[in-house]
Amino acid sequence: MTDIKTIMACIDLSDYSPMTLAYAFGLAQQGDIKVIICSVISLREATPVFMTGTIYHCREDTKEYLDELKEKRKTQINELIMERFPQFSDKTDIRISMGHPADEILDMVERIGPDLVVMANKGRSNLSSFMFGSSAEYVFRYCTTPLLSVRDKRIFKRMHPGKATPEAGKIRIIMAAVDFSPWSPAILAKAGWVAKASGAKLHVFNCISTKEIAWVKSHYIPENTFDLELFLSKEKQRRYDLLADQIKAAGLSSIEDINISIDSGVPYEQILSVSQEIGADILVLGPKGRSRSTRFSLGSTIEKIFRHSPVPVLRLGPDIVH
Repeated sequence: MTDIKTIMACIDLSDYSPMTLAYAFGLAQQGDIKVIICSVISLREATPVFMTGTIYHCREDTKEYLDELKEKRKTQINELIMERFPQFSDKTDIRISMGHPADEILDMVERIGPDLVVMANKGRSNLSSFMFGSSAEYVFRYCTTPLLSVRDKRIFKRMHPGKATPEAGKIRIIMAAVDFSPWSPAILAKAGWVAKASGAKLHVFNCISTKEIAWVKSHYIPENTFDLELFLSKEKQRRYDLLADQIKAAGLSSIEDINISIDSGVPYEQILSVSQEIGADILVLGPKGRSRSTRFSLGSTIEKIFRHSPVPVLRLGPDIVH
């Protein structure tokens, strides 16, 4: 399976913070897992203080003021935990940093080395938000640790009329999108861990891409004898058997209600479509890019899923494959 010992939850005390903590604490309560809460005070809050200290020489308590900002943020987080999650009040480690949120989060990930990062994403309609708009996508792209990007499907992309407070949904169905890449065993292992931690059902999905079909058709021998229906029928069965073997090899046989489905089409479209059909509560994906790089580029499929999925997306880090 997989072993999670430390979860790092990134919050900014916005309306999305309770939802982020709910997902982090919900997974942590299933075992002896440490939760580290990371919060970044944006330079926008600190810059006026630095400017004042530079212009007016009588202002000599700049450092003291910045320390007060950090202490105040820590107090606010403690109050939030006591109000919403009192059972975790003495089981968390709060780290406050100052700077550009995305850079500070990535730096803290490198220093702490958590097994899972949890942070919120509002959706593309909220890209003006500094902490959880473009910064969320930046961290999702460059974080080398498995990252769970949480969102409330009721209000993601402002689909919900009026104002609504984001809330963590119950994890009942987990969908693992497997593409038979080197990350596939790790995807299954991570999805299996979440399923066991939450008591959810597991759905494993694979898509036969239109590009693969086009390539096979163009190279089929003898020419002009390619039968799409026959090919898909045989290929779906072959992949079903492969997934069944990988599920067994990943040690997931003890999980009840594991479903396998194979479909064809454009991968990101099919993944989003099937996740909606089965009512998935979390999508688990692998990374795309250079597995040895400390900064890696995500593929178009995972980026589109991150931007358009109304349910939380858990993607693996690239260094999980050695």
